[in-house]
Amino acid sequence: MRRAGEPEVVADVRTALAACSAVTSVTLGGSRERGRATELSDWDFYLAGDPDAMMAEVPVVMASFRPLAAFWEPLAEEAGYMVVLDGPTKVDVFPLGGRRRIQPPWVVSAETLDRIDGHFWDWCLWLGGKTLRGERELVADELLKMHGFLLEPMGVAAPPTGLGEALAVYLRARASALEALGVAVDPELGRQVSDALRRHRVVA
Repeated sequence: MRRAGEPEVVADVRTALAACSAVTSVTLGGSRERGRATELSDWDFYLAGDPDAMMAEVPVVMASFRPLAAFWEPLAEEAGYMVVLDGPTKVDVFPLGGRRRIQPPWVVSAETLDRIDGHFWDWCLWLGGKTLRGERELVADELLKMHGFLLEPMGVAAPPTGLGEALAVYLRARASALEALGVAVDPELGRQVSDALRRHRVVA
């Protein structure tokens, strides 16, 4: 049953996750559950069940929604599957008890650039929600983390001072990497996230 204020695609995701054989319950958490969400806040679903089996099932289930980006969070030991759907709508799925190794900074290559792009735009969309809620210190800390993990490997020398600057320096670095590596990335995710950030006046 769709809940008040819940987009149809989010309700469909919740239903699909609940139908997984390894999942015993699906619980909404984060700012959406607490009533503190902004227009850009993500939807956090916490899954109870068999951790390993859930971690195998979640990517398969989420792939059926044809996400613009989907990946395991590389900077946390607690397993979290980050998904950006058309809209853009960000859904994060946490199989409780699932564990992963924290990953080293990205290494830029023809094989990784598409995944780097997905991680960057997902990160920016999440930071957009935090910006709208006025969490300036968290955003500043995350931009420092983003620089060390993602932007510096892309050739960006200094940490960005704001989300708008992060977008600008990343787009320049990505253009250089695309030309140097002779590859392409689908621009739709970046277009949707950039438009959403501008629409809500997070960036100019």
